[in-house]
Amino acid sequence: METPIIGILSQETYIVSKYLPERHNYSSFIAASYVKFLESAGARVIPVWIGQRKEYYEKVVSYTNGILFPGGGTYFNETDGYGETARQIYNLAVELNNKGIYYPVWGICLGMQALVFSQLGTDIRIDRILKNVALPLEFIEGYEKSKMYSRTPKQLIQILGAKNVTYNFHRYGLTEDVLRKHEILDDWNILTTNKDARNLRFISSMESKKYPIYGLQFHPEKNIFEFQNNTGIPHSSGAIRVSQFFATFFVDECRKNNNSFPDEYSELRTLIYNYNPLYTGIKGSSYEQLYAFTENDYKRCPLVDAKEG
Repeated sequence: METPIIGILSQETYIVSKYLPERHNYSSFIAASYVKFLESAGARVIPVWIGQRKEYYEKVVSYTNGILFPGGGTYFNETDGYGETARQIYNLAVELNNKGIYYPVWGICLGMQALVFSQLGTDIRIDRILKNVALPLEFIEGYEKSKMYSRTPKQLIQILGAKNVTYNFHRYGLTEDVLRKHEILDDWNILTTNKDARNLRFISSMESKKYPIYGLQFHPEKNIFEFQNNTGIPHSSGAIRVSQFFATFFVDECRKNNNSFPDEYSELRTLIYNYNPLYTGIKGSSYEQLYAFTENDYKRCPLVDAKEG
C-alpha cells in the first residue's frame, strides 16, 4: 500500500476545553501535530471517534492500514471514552494479526500506556512525572535486533543515545517491574528506558514480541510541529531527523497492510481533510492546532450507524 490511511484515536476534551469555542459543544479532539506527523511520511489520516458501537471500529480496522493512539490527558475508566475505545481497537487489531493480516498499532505517551491497559483490561500505570524535559535514550542490550531500531542509521542511534532529542511530558509511566508483576513482561521487548524527575526508571520505548504494536513514552511529533515557548521541545536538526525517522518507520509498517475502503465516497468523506483545524496555540494551548469534533461530525461519518436511543 503506497499511500496508507491511518486512523488516529480522538479523546475527550478535558485538557483543551478552555481553548475551544463554547457554542459548538465539542466532545472530542485530536492534536493536529499527530496528523502532520503521519502525513509527513506519506500517509493520509482519518479521525477515529470515541464512544461508538463495535461495528464502527470493525470497519475502521478493516478499511485502514494502521492506527495511532496519541498522547494527551484523559482517563481510562470513562464509559465510551478513550481507554475503552482503545481497548476495543487493540483487541480487533490483535484479531486481525492472528488471522495473518498485518495491522500495526502505535502508541505515544498516553497511547503507549493505553496499549498495556488494552492488553490487561486494567490500569497498571504508576507515577513517573517528567514534564518539559528532553532526554537521550538509554538503550537496552539487544535493542539493535528490534523491528523499531534494527534498520535505524547508525548516526541516528548515536543522536538518540547522546543528545536531548526525545521530549517528555507525562504524569504516569510503565516499568519492567510493573509489567513483570502483571505477568506480561514476556510479551514485550523493552528497547529503551529513562529516569524521571525523581530518578525513577520508566520504559521509554517498547514493541510487542508477537504483533506489529509499538510504544513510545516520549513525543516525536512535537519536535517537528509544536513551537510553544518555554516548553523545552527540541528543534535541532538532530531532533527533527529523529522524529522523521519514527514517522517513516510507522508509516512504512502500515504500508505492509493492504486494507482499503469499499468505495471512494466512504474514503473521501472520512478523511481528516473534511475538518478544519483550530489555532489554539494563540490562546495558550500546548497544541498549536487541534481538530475538535461534535456529535454531528460523528453522525455525518459514512462509517457510523446511528446509535439506538
